[in-house]
Amino acid sequence: MSLKALFGAVLATCALLVPASAGTGAKVYCWAPHLSSPILLDSHGQGIGSYAGRPYGYKILGVAGSLALGDQCDGAFPDSADPLKRFRQGWWSGGLGSRVDISSHVKLQVNWAQFYPKRLEVKGDRPGATTGPVRLYGDVWNCTTMFGYPEVTLVFHLAGAGDYQIPNRNPNGFFYVVAEYNLTAPQVTGTLNVSSQPVLRNNITPVGYKINRSGGTTTTPPFTGYDPSGEVVFLTGQ
Repeated sequence: MSLKALFGAVLATCALLVPASAGTGAKVYCWAPHLSSPILLDSHGQGIGSYAGRPYGYKILGVAGSLALGDQCDGAFPDSADPLKRFRQGWWSGGLGSRVDISSHVKLQVNWAQFYPKRLEVKGDRPGATTGPVRLYGDVWNCTTMFGYPEVTLVFHLAGAGDYQIPNRNPNGFFYVVAEYNLTAPQVTGTLNVSSQPVLRNNITPVGYKINRSGGTTTTPPFTGYDPSGEVVFLTGQ
């Protein structure tokens, strides 16, 4: 067999090994301040990373969003005879199983290493059960110093079979990172105020100062219905 033919055969074999789209109907859009557009998680158990480069500072303050359960689960199904379509745990001894709560979540991993301690989680007994829009502030992670190197990669994870005994396959909603993101060092200016012109020996002269940080632009999560009231500023560049 010629080298060209052998290479073609290898390519054909590799093509057979490429899995088809594993989409399970999930539709959870994820965003962080360095992203120009959201990332879609369309399969339960899926994780997708996004490289934020080597910023001057990437400070994570929390996570936020809204997550709702879909109507598909591993090992349970909505009861069609129930007006509320509550989940049952399958067939047992020829009859319907007991009602059961189903869960899902989105969590944030930084630099393929540590998971941020707060996550967006929903639990309920029927499709459509939702967290509602929430903001979950937690530990402050200054990523560029916490990990000892300047690169920052954020990874969004949707819950799968390894997280729950009966995971929801098709949750929907949005998730975003509450963070301060500076590509370069901010421009710092300020003013110094002295309450009295003469300064006398052994007397106290109050001195006040104000520091202004400027030069950045702001952005907010690109989600319909997003409410920026009470939110921190998302810095996207200096």
